[in-house]
Amino acid sequence: MSRKTVAVIQGMVLYIIYVAIGLGRIQVSFDRLPVDPGYEFFEDTYKHGFSALVKTEGGYLDTPRRLIAEIVTLFPLRQTGNVGSLIWLLMVSATAVFVASMVKRIHPSKVLSIACGACVVLAPSASESQIGNQSVVKWFLILVAIVVVSLPEDHQLSGRATAILVLLSGVSNPMTFLAAIPLGLSLLQRTLNLKDSRTRLILGAFIIGFVIQLVSWKTTGVGVQKYETRTYSLWPGAGAFWYYNFIIPPLTCAAFVLRSMLPEWSWWPKPSRFVLDISLTGLVLFLVTYGLSGIGDRYFVVPQILAFIVVAIYTVQHFEGTGLILRALLTGSIIIFCLASVRWYDAGWFLADGPKWSEQVDAAITKCEADSTLVIKLEQALGTTDLPCSAILSRS
Repeated sequence: MSRKTVAVIQGMVLYIIYVAIGLGRIQVSFDRLPVDPGYEFFEDTYKHGFSALVKTEGGYLDTPRRLIAEIVTLFPLRQTGNVGSLIWLLMVSATAVFVASMVKRIHPSKVLSIACGACVVLAPSASESQIGNQSVVKWFLILVAIVVVSLPEDHQLSGRATAILVLLSGVSNPMTFLAAIPLGLSLLQRTLNLKDSRTRLILGAFIIGFVIQLVSWKTTGVGVQKYETRTYSLWPGAGAFWYYNFIIPPLTCAAFVLRSMLPEWSWWPKPSRFVLDISLTGLVLFLVTYGLSGIGDRYFVVPQILAFIVVAIYTVQHFEGTGLILRALLTGSIIIFCLASVRWYDAGWFLADGPKWSEQVDAAITKCEADSTLVIKLEQALGTTDLPCSAILSRS
């Protein structure tokens, strides 16, 4: 078999493994609608059709998520929860394979690449509101954008492929411009030429995405904060989940950024440029989202994945050349992540509570068949959705 065929087969096997891991995570939340965005997001698609693709939410555009809603609404109403969960599973597994393949480009270790891909599926902070939630596509896309923009020069994707991935993230997540930090740093250090066509193409994609989001925000009149209630400090009784996910990932990224600024020490080698770029972008992403919206589990996921990736890569690259204390810290960091992934493997109550959507719809259909003039109240984990029987029957 050719090398390309072998790579495709290995990728398929890896994808199946990641799917199995992800499926285990959503078993308790399957067939339930995530509280955010809830059913109302799909109702927009039913009412507005393809025009919903350019409908903003919270003041920003999220076209990929709207496109996913278009796919979900092609299926019978009772399958909305199931299809949404399956789409998340396919997305997270594809993102994991992509991250693994990018890491394999810069280091030959298969174990390292598989582990970095697995952390995408196993991120402990995702258990609160992310796993099984198809609306988090914007965070997968910005993760992909950060990784591809940070790749070392000898291992980069083509300029066109990188620009497409950046633009796709740009029309989904207004924070995408932060993924340009490695480019900006290279320009400041004059290791990158602004006249280079590849550089201009990628920067152009960032600019177009940012302008689209800026225009969307300005035309809606909605502020930069989507959520009215914001918390900037951990509350009494917050628990290990919040302390670990809020503190450890940004501190990890900050440690690598700080090390890159210090002199050479034999017991603590400087990180590679890729590790620095990933760390710096992860840290800035965490700080910006924290400044805009406070503490939120949805903002922990990407920095946490990036933090694990930099620790894993640095450990494989420099473990033999580090001092005893640093070895213990690196090993401890990986072990704690693994333990946290086990502890918070299943979907949390925020995702798993509430009735199953298909059971709600089945009960509603029975009522509607008896009296088609009714307006049915469908229960969700938080709140309800009122739908007329005409809509329920026509979508079933």
